[in-house]
Amino acid sequence: MSKNNINLTKKWIIKSQNDLESAKILYRENGPTDSLCFHCHQAVEKILKGFLVFHKKEFPKIHDLILLLKLCEKIDKNFKTLEKEASFLNRYYIEARYPPEITTYPKKECQKAIGFVEKITQFTINKIYI
Repeated sequence: MSKNNINLTKKWIIKSQNDLESAKILYRENGPTDSLCFHCHQAVEKILKGFLVFHKKEFPKIHDLILLLKLCEKIDKNFKTLEKEASFLNRYYIEARYPPEITTYPKKECQKAIGFVEKITQFTINKIYI
């Protein structure tokens, strides 16, 4: 494993953790739920891309969590167990981000989204050996 590859993987993990922390702050401070859910999506997108970088796998410039998860499954079949959570979070990339409608999500859904991010993040970090 090259030092550059390890450093890049660490940067993806840090960016993912920053998005998760942003979502948690928005939750605690009763911030906009559309932004909170968007950060949840971003955290998972970045941790999955970090896993792919760690394994020196190229990926298209996409934001689809299901497709990224399938790329991770090619390396480790156990990623299949995260399909439900990834599917739940996948809609937040577009739905929470763009008009015409302003989307708000119930607090309980936001809590569920954060929990799913924590599960996927921990699972993925456990698969990365730095």
